[in-house]
Amino acid sequence: MHVKAWRIGFRICDRAIQKQDRMLHSRESSVRQGGESDRRKKGVEKQNEKYQNRYPFSGRIICDQCGGTFKRRIHSSGKKYIAWCCNTHITEIEKCSMKYITNSELEFAFVTMMNKLIFGHQIVLRPLLMSLRGIDSNNSMETLQEIDKKLADIEDQRKVLMGLQTRGYLEPAVFTKGNNELLQEAGQLQRRKESLISFISNDSRHLSEVGAFLQFATKAAMQSGFDSELFSRFVDHIIVYSRMEIGFVLKCGITLKERLVK
Repeated sequence: MHVKAWRIGFRICDRAIQKQDRMLHSRESSVRQGGESDRRKKGVEKQNEKYQNRYPFSGRIICDQCGGTFKRRIHSSGKKYIAWCCNTHITEIEKCSMKYITNSELEFAFVTMMNKLIFGHQIVLRPLLMSLRGIDSNNSMETLQEIDKKLADIEDQRKVLMGLQTRGYLEPAVFTKGNNELLQEAGQLQRRKESLISFISNDSRHLSEVGAFLQFATKAAMQSGFDSELFSRFVDHIIVYSRMEIGFVLKCGITLKERLVK
């Protein structure tokens, strides 16, 4: 499989791009000031659909500790800045100890991650694309057919049991035991079937997303600032592991971790 290859490639890019990271970090203050001043001009936050559509991070930041989403807030400590806070931590602090992260940290982490992928798309994205293309969907479809056949057989067996029980040939306890065993087996097969269908569907979607990402990265220049359209195009959501580390869950099916630069 090529999965290990793209992970190794991403680590290589991580080291190779440190110089670019430092250059971008020197611009962090300008990114923060520009991004936040633009948002301040839009007025006070509103808890409605317009608010959800206004900010690219809205509803997309998930707390790894409690599973809650993060809420946008304005903090003041000398000067105002935008921060994202776990809703659970805000409302029930005893249930979640995760503290806030700043908007500029998230934006800078995204720029860093994108530049790694642009810089190393041949050793990160291409192996992943080849791995997804190598999956044999025909075998999966054959497995689905086998599961459907087993489910039909179980249903036939249950009908036989019910017929015998109705005619008085089976004791209630024997019928219950046999029926429960068949139901349990059917449940396991059904869950396996649903997982396999999801697997096939996701592989097809992930293949398309990786292809689109690779096409973009092949032609793109290194990013110097946060692009909300790029974020919405390629990122499904963000997982906050701590105040020092987050993970970008990409629409192509991989999760890439980034350290937050304070």
